[in-house]
Amino acid sequence: MRKDVKDRYYRVLTYQPVDRVPDVEFGYWPQTIRRWLKEGLPLDLSDDERNQMFSARLDAFFGFEPEGVGIDLRLGMSPPFKEEILERRGESVIMRDSGGVVAERYLNDVEASSIPRFIRFPVETPADWAAMKERFRFDDPTREIPRDQVEAARAGARAGRMVSVFCCGPYGQLRNWMGTERLSLAFYDYPAMVRDMVEHWAELCARQIERLPEDIVIDHVAWWEDMAGKNGPLVGPKLFREALQPGYRRVMTAAQRRGCVLGIVDCDGNPHTIVPNWLEEGVNIMFPLEIGAGVDPAAWRREFGRDLRLKGGIAKEPLVRGGKAIDRELERVRPLLEDGGYIPHLDHLVPPDIPYSHYCQYLDVKRKLIGK
Repeated sequence: MRKDVKDRYYRVLTYQPVDRVPDVEFGYWPQTIRRWLKEGLPLDLSDDERNQMFSARLDAFFGFEPEGVGIDLRLGMSPPFKEEILERRGESVIMRDSGGVVAERYLNDVEASSIPRFIRFPVETPADWAAMKERFRFDDPTREIPRDQVEAARAGARAGRMVSVFCCGPYGQLRNWMGTERLSLAFYDYPAMVRDMVEHWAELCARQIERLPEDIVIDHVAWWEDMAGKNGPLVGPKLFREALQPGYRRVMTAAQRRGCVLGIVDCDGNPHTIVPNWLEEGVNIMFPLEIGAGVDPAAWRREFGRDLRLKGGIAKEPLVRGGKAIDRELERVRPLLEDGGYIPHLDHLVPPDIPYSHYCQYLDVKRKLIGK
């Protein structure tokens, strides 16, 4: 643990002295932004900005606080598939995206929105995986991390900033390649292929960290791994340990050799039963803690202790009602704030049934609670 890091995020989650927790939130539905513009949000946003879930301009307007500096690991598909529309259906299209996934999607310029209707994924068999693997070669020249990012990370660390890297988790990456249903079957039908996929992906991530100059510190690894619903994770603890956990271990070990003490996992739903698996590998921040899926952050803290750090956990429904409901919801998390290792924010993107005035009220109440 670095004592010289000034970022509130790092200090709160490593239980170091800090003036207050950071003021952060986690994005918006595009329909929410369009609603708020009609209700008085004083921003002139382009059409593209109105369709963004993560809007830097909106975050800056609300005064949210970025933390640390990031290194953009070169983990993308090379070459990507050619994007093409295969069929038009009124407001939706059947298209193949750059990842090779064929799905029905709404066009960006309509109010309607949904998860795409997936039709076909690029990996179905070991032969498909052999072809896909060639698009993720370790020696691809596009894997070179730009010098300016390395210098920015070096300068940031010297200035007391937290240095982060982001990795798609092994389950999430395999699902990107195969889809949920085929991946679920592949754990049993093609276990050797799944093992090779996890090993290859983890090796690609770890080598990106290891190719950085030796003096570059890594404080924090952020993982995206949406692999749970309201009824629990899509992979149980035993299968997670056998099939996925070695991938986490490979990457977190590489980061820990650079000084890493924090790993955060973005997992929707309720992944309670696999939290111990993540903790074993140093992935010690759970986020976004969806209350509607049955997550109880206070109960998790009692069960796992202060080894578990928490981020999110504010239910959205009280913001729909407004008034005293917002006060009660924020008062609920006061004990976690006092215990430390917790950063409050909404437990996912702001949905469009939350009025602009209620969101502003929520921010006012939250900022009083955290002392901003």
